[in-house]
Amino acid sequence: MEANTAYAVLNCSVTQILGLYATEEEATTAAREFGNCSFAHQLTDTERAALAAQH
Repeated sequence: MEANTAYAVLNCSVTQILGLYATEEEATTAAREFGNCSFAHQLTDTERAALAAQH
């Protein structure tokens, strides 16, 4: 995961990360492309650290 990843696109049931993005605009655009049942979420520092630890 890149250090500047600040947003994730999640599916509506929040069971899947569909993508990671640096900006809200990128994440919102991607969420629209994934379809109606996805949304952009700003990651907390804790969430970012947890994702970084997985990679």
